[in-house]
Amino acid sequence: MPKSSSSYIYPALTSVSLLWGTSFAAAKIGMLELLPLNMVILRFALASTIFAAILLTMRKDNMINRGDIPKFIILGFLTITSYFYFQYTGLQYTTTINSSLIIATSPIYVALFGAIIGWEIINKTVIAGIILAFAGVTIIITNGQLSGLLAVNTLKGDLFLFCNAIVWAGFTLYGKSILQKYRPFVAIAYIHIFGTLLLLPFAFTPNFFAAIPLVVQIQTISWSTMAAALYLALLCSVYGYYLWYAGIEKIGTVRTAVFSYLNPLFAIIAGVLLLEENLSIFAILGGLMVISGVYITNKAKTQQITQKI
Repeated sequence: MPKSSSSYIYPALTSVSLLWGTSFAAAKIGMLELLPLNMVILRFALASTIFAAILLTMRKDNMINRGDIPKFIILGFLTITSYFYFQYTGLQYTTTINSSLIIATSPIYVALFGAIIGWEIINKTVIAGIILAFAGVTIIITNGQLSGLLAVNTLKGDLFLFCNAIVWAGFTLYGKSILQKYRPFVAIAYIHIFGTLLLLPFAFTPNFFAAIPLVVQIQTISWSTMAAALYLALLCSVYGYYLWYAGIEKIGTVRTAVFSYLNPLFAIIAGVLLLEENLSIFAILGGLMVISGVYITNKAKTQQITQKI
């Protein structure tokens, strides 16, 4: 992105938050006809094809070292293969509102796991942020009825989304060295490609995760399902990641990360308007607690890094 266009980076990043926030609703629309795993495969087969085409048109810095391929395979498995299987399966059993807010807790797990392996420092402020975020998630899941946790209709889906958030934390920690070694967009492109390659075998035969393979289901899908897949692949994956890392290059990681707080807001709006989901006062209260807790945690971590420097 040329310097002359840097003034557009803030509205561009807002558009990314809009796309990522509404991706939950788009996935739900696509899964009216496709099984979760098949929706994942279709989205990333399309996205990886585009990523590969872009890599081929790049004149330099479009290759990775052969020795790093195993790391890219692991990252592909974490952030594409398993991450989106958990997310789309969870979406079948819970709301887009719950999904977006639970996934928003990913930085909390990054802080916890980072502390365990010695990469992060947890002080009283971070602990307060973590407790606040988890209290918010509890209110969201139980809809304020704490005594009936096991009877909650969305509990199965919510648990899948917890796994989703944990997997993203693992990717964030494990992927630090790779994202620092390569241009971020190039790294993300290869991660998409390797993650998709791990998925492709499941597209052709019935399996434990999808009783009907994609090659069978795709023959009868409607244009709305294909439009949802293209929306997710072209806009949410390719366009979204390109602008996100352009933002990091232009205004830095901290300022860019602030836009992620808009994702749940757009997800809630899409869930209410497109899927007619119910927005309760407990979802609003819990959501504010989650976002506040994550913000406090991230701000404390940023201050720790600044003090070290």
